[in-house]
Amino acid sequence: MAAKVTSDDREKHSATGDGRFPIATRQQAISALRLRGHARSKEERRAIIRRAARFVPAMAKKALEDDKEKGLV
Repeated sequence: MAAKVTSDDREKHSATGDGRFPIATRQQAISALRLRGHARSKEERRAIIRRAARFVPAMAKKALEDDKEKGLV
């Protein structure tokens, strides 16, 4: 199920600072981790994982390990 995102969430909780990948709830963190492949750079990808770790630490840890293995962060 996709996370509900408001414009307020985009302004205040963006992982990348430009309104993309808002992470303010557990469900938004899960969605952001699933969509992290749309990040524009390695730094953005790492920032998304770091912000999502507050809500879903186990999933973020696995995502970081997978991305390091593939050379994406």
